[in-house]
Amino acid sequence: MNAAQTRSWLLEWAFAFAMLLGATFLVHVTFASARNIPEIFFIDQDFPALIGSLTAIALLASWASRGRPIILPAPEWKRVGILVLLAMLIAWAGRYIVFQDYSLSRDEEMAEFAASYMREGKLAWPIPQEWIAYRRAIIPEFFSPFGAARFWAANYLPVNSAIRAAFTWIGDANLAPPALLALGLGALWHNARKLFPDRPDAIWVAMLMGLTSAQLTITAMTPYAMTGHFALNMLWLALVLRDDWKGHVGAAIVAVLAGGLHQWHFVLIYIVGFLIWFALQRRWLALAFHASVCAVIVLIWAKWWPAFLIDLHGPASDIRPSAGVADKISSLGTRVLKSWYPFAYSVRFIAWNNLLLIPLALAAVLGCGWRTLFKGGAPILPLAIGCVAGAALMTAQVYGWGFRYMHGYIGSFCLLAGYGWTAMARRETASLKPVLLASGIALCSTGFLAWRAQEWVAPYAASNRLIRASDADVVLVDARGGIYASDLVRNDHGQFTRPLVLSLAALDLDMLDNLCARYKIAIFDRTAFFPVGIRAARWQAANGTILRARLRQLQCGEQLRAVEG
Repeated sequence: MNAAQTRSWLLEWAFAFAMLLGATFLVHVTFASARNIPEIFFIDQDFPALIGSLTAIALLASWASRGRPIILPAPEWKRVGILVLLAMLIAWAGRYIVFQDYSLSRDEEMAEFAASYMREGKLAWPIPQEWIAYRRAIIPEFFSPFGAARFWAANYLPVNSAIRAAFTWIGDANLAPPALLALGLGALWHNARKLFPDRPDAIWVAMLMGLTSAQLTITAMTPYAMTGHFALNMLWLALVLRDDWKGHVGAAIVAVLAGGLHQWHFVLIYIVGFLIWFALQRRWLALAFHASVCAVIVLIWAKWWPAFLIDLHGPASDIRPSAGVADKISSLGTRVLKSWYPFAYSVRFIAWNNLLLIPLALAAVLGCGWRTLFKGGAPILPLAIGCVAGAALMTAQVYGWGFRYMHGYIGSFCLLAGYGWTAMARRETASLKPVLLASGIALCSTGFLAWRAQEWVAPYAASNRLIRASDADVVLVDARGGIYASDLVRNDHGQFTRPLVLSLAALDLDMLDNLCARYKIAIFDRTAFFPVGIRAARWQAANGTILRARLRQLQCGEQLRAVEG
């Protein structure tokens, strides 16, 4: 593209994103019937981040299209590796600076919970006999149904937590996600070199898309399994691109591990595009092998793993198990039909990634031609299928830094961006100014989004510290009136350390009487979590009013309060 075309292309995409942003504002703010997490995060994080980024693109588009071209040195590992190491260290530091070593969501807490018992060589914590009746007040949700009457275990598959447990032995479990981020970025570099051997500029484009992704960096500050999906998907692709028996066998092992990260269907969505690609290329042996691997993944994680847990811990209780294939398909279908957020989460994905990620990925698909897309040797089609499939599942994720259900496909987007760059810039000497501009803006946006994440997490981390500092034997959390204040019901990853934290809503009068008779009780409610910054939610009385009246009648429970100043 010449200078005028480059400037016009940047401004056209900025305008398109601005129109999408405006439509999202109308849907989720102006005419919204309720304000939930998607709406709150849109207003608090995505809207200002994207407005700022689009303004910067519009103001600097002329600079990006004029003047002397900028050509980066060869993307050798010594150069790229330093950037990857820096990204890993930023993610590790961000765990403590941004998130204060606190896991905000129940998903993250369960990842840490499972890692704690795996570190001790177990697959669950046995529930002490005296606390069995209170088990659902201690762990209200996201628990494994298998043997749930006698054991506490996380309701996720084990590989992500096993990786965390391994890093605990190394020295710090919080190093696990940054290390997986580095693995994924390293595999992305390897794949880009394989796919663009004569285009070092395209390799840089792919790497800059990944290195400047706020979603990749900030999610790697958390225990979410999504960083593992990004890393293992890129590693799987690197092995498949070897195109020898060692590569395909290695890819099969990686795929089985990816299936067990936390939910088995994520890796299948990634692989299915390649099965279609193998079929179109008449690579029947590769198709049969990797289709068999997909069947093995379902067999191991949806069939054998639950059966193993039943044999180990006992049959399902408390809740109905949902690990089966039919359950998973039904659940996905129901969530798409009932809680699809295409506006909010498309904007969120754009805001949390490099602004050129999607435009360049689309340029790859549109610029290659139909024959190349379906018959060519370049894996543009399977990469694109995965991205489209991930985008189609824009169901409510609640928490997540960026749109985490598309996290495993960010590497695919990055490689497609490399293909898009080669389609638009025919020569390797083309100036990388537009990409560098977008990358600089993305880094500034990452800083802003990290700050907004820290501001959101801080009240919950402060509440947790206040609860843990209590000298009571038992702290009862009355979560009514606070956004996700129920997630404050957590203990020392399943181990009994004082104080024990219980959900008031999960108790009845007899259970409450017993606690008050035997233990020193403290109460944590809106009078404590509002002052530290947890936002108000719709009031739900439930049985909380009756239980609080009984506590007053028994003169049981010291009110925990935030310390002034």
